[in-house]
Amino acid sequence: MTRVVRELLSRRLLFVTGKGGVGKSSVAAALGVLAARRDIDTVVVEVGRDRALAGLLQGDRPLEPGDGCTPVPVSPHLFTLHLEPEAALTEYLELQLRVRRLVRLVVGNPGFRRLLDAAPGWRELITLGKLWHLESQRDGAAPRWGLLVVDAPATGHGLSLLSVPHVVLDTVRLGPLRRHTDWVQGLIQDRTRTLVLPVTLPEELPVKETRELRESVRELGIGLGPLLANGIEPVPELPELGALLAALEGAQLAELPDGAALRSIVEHAMRRARLQRGFLDELAQESEEPLVELPRLLEGVETREQVERFADALEAALAAAEVEA
Repeated sequence: MTRVVRELLSRRLLFVTGKGGVGKSSVAAALGVLAARRDIDTVVVEVGRDRALAGLLQGDRPLEPGDGCTPVPVSPHLFTLHLEPEAALTEYLELQLRVRRLVRLVVGNPGFRRLLDAAPGWRELITLGKLWHLESQRDGAAPRWGLLVVDAPATGHGLSLLSVPHVVLDTVRLGPLRRHTDWVQGLIQDRTRTLVLPVTLPEELPVKETRELRESVRELGIGLGPLLANGIEPVPELPELGALLAALEGAQLAELPDGAALRSIVEHAMRRARLQRGFLDELAQESEEPLVELPRLLEGVETREQVERFADALEAALAAAEVEA
């Protein structure tokens, strides 16, 4: 295991976030697979409305129904959880009040539901509280869960999730809410336990958003892990490429585009690769964190088998980033 992989998997909580569509769910799933391969009991947590992770990780086995609070096993050492704030709130109140029937009556009350709908930030706070609860669970003297990988919301909502403890601590001075928020804040600001992993594409808008995300996470006092650049396309590298393209331009090739079309395709790929490299170099120069380049997989990442291959690519990319550093 390389140093970068070892340091990542030694954390307790990894938040994977970035602009929508950059592949953060695939990265979260691949990280879960890497940890499970090393016999680390790992929960890959979804906190948005989408339910993509269970389908990515379950493979051919039927998926157990979840209750929104309890991790569901999908393979040895690997679990998923679609965290539902309402279920987590019910669980929290039951732990505090210890009267399940009363809690169910309160939570099911229409007036209480309207109050919740009007209260900003409670879903984010209870989500973080549930993550803290999972991280603090023990199996004897050892942690029950070795690693929590959170497929966090896209950048804006992801930052709202991470910043909510600041807001609560600025307004609440005493009581259980203050005490519990202190615990949550202590977890997410502890860089030995928690890191944020930004995921980007080698394109203008995702790179711009990643810069802003990086600065905001630093302002919140939360540790940053490697920047993960997804979907990198290789530069065509052929000896005597110019001469080859010139020869192809006048050729007639069976079952292939004509030579002029082939030349146009290759030149487009080269221009695109150079453009991507420009964005990546710009991001790398501004970042203290290592830049990890993940290849674009033509087959996509939609099945457990493809997640396994993506995990291989992620591990290789992390190792390559370590060598370059």
